[in-house]
Amino acid sequence: MPFTPGPIIIPRRSRRKEPQKRKEVRKPKKEKKIVYVLIKVKQDQLISEKARELEELFKGKTFNRVVNPDEYTLLMNAKNLFAKSYKLYVVELTDEMNRWFYFVPSEERISFKNKDKFLVLQVKKEEALEEIFRKMVEGKLAKRSTFEVVLSAIQVGLGLLSFIAGYLAFENVIDISQLSNIITFAIFFIVALQSIKKGYKRRAWED
Repeated sequence: MPFTPGPIIIPRRSRRKEPQKRKEVRKPKKEKKIVYVLIKVKQDQLISEKARELEELFKGKTFNRVVNPDEYTLLMNAKNLFAKSYKLYVVELTDEMNRWFYFVPSEERISFKNKDKFLVLQVKKEEALEEIFRKMVEGKLAKRSTFEVVLSAIQVGLGLLSFIAGYLAFENVIDISQLSNIITFAIFFIVALQSIKKGYKRRAWED
């Protein structure tokens, strides 16, 4: 009687599903900020004494101190310390003869009791740092240029024009299509002015 072999079963290993790699979600970079503080030393006090008081305030924090620097020295210090924090305090201590600058990278707010000037600079473009520290050395950081004043005035005027146009459309003095054209022109012009503006914004308060 002939032998008929049965079906041959070959065992197979089950394929394990490889765990899917999680996509890394990159956090958006925070905008660089420079908090500039000017402190003038009183006539009856040495700048070194005031410096010791200031350094007590920075206790536990990393800081650099430079004396009577040029703009390049300030710029290099800032670029190095921005690697540690997106917010950098630049404190100028002066007795009208000498200028001591402290660079303190700190995301925590630092409070200064007695200060003569306080500015927060939001850095929009990296190349704006050169202008900021050049003005800082020249003592003109807090002053607005004529160009900035004119641009701000034009922006306010365009905003007022849009408001008046909206009122006239409401009173049926002009039609909606004219209103749309005026607002479009105003928005386009404001955006164009923003691109002309310098690569940083200034304000007198801190978040």
